[in-house]
Amino acid sequence: MRKLLDRVYDGALGLAALFLVGIFVLMVSESVLRYFGSYITGAQELVGWFCAAAGFLALPATFKRGEVIRVGIVVDALPGHIRKPALIACMLIAVVCVGYMFKATSLYIWQDFKSEEVTQGMIEVATWIPQTSLLVGVVLLFVVIIDEFIVALRSPASVLRAERAMSTEDLTI
Repeated sequence: MRKLLDRVYDGALGLAALFLVGIFVLMVSESVLRYFGSYITGAQELVGWFCAAAGFLALPATFKRGEVIRVGIVVDALPGHIRKPALIACMLIAVVCVGYMFKATSLYIWQDFKSEEVTQGMIEVATWIPQTSLLVGVVLLFVVIIDEFIVALRSPASVLRAERAMSTEDLTI
């Protein structure tokens, strides 16, 4: 199960990277085409959707790696006997907040789906289609928070850390 979850998180991160590449391609293409007096119909909408997809799909993997929220710097500075309860409390708050976000996002997208709402721009598509990346990112973030919560409950306080320790592999030149 651990390997499957890690692959899912990494897959979502890979999709986020593809959306970033898509943003780059659209922006450069749009600049080149403007030079020649043309443009890409709906480029602004696509870039907006790609930005949202890249941001939300990257959340699970970055949370798993301890790179999302810097509250870990404070938590890791606490003594071991206080660190575990503090980390568990932070994760419970995260579960509640992301759980609410999951519910609200699901209801919002479901209402858009039922009402057959379409986007208001140069490209008309059902709004639930670009919003799906948001829902997928939130669902996976919810799963990874629960996953890490279970790991925190099972781990002894002495080895528990909110932030991943940096290694020489993290440094790039």
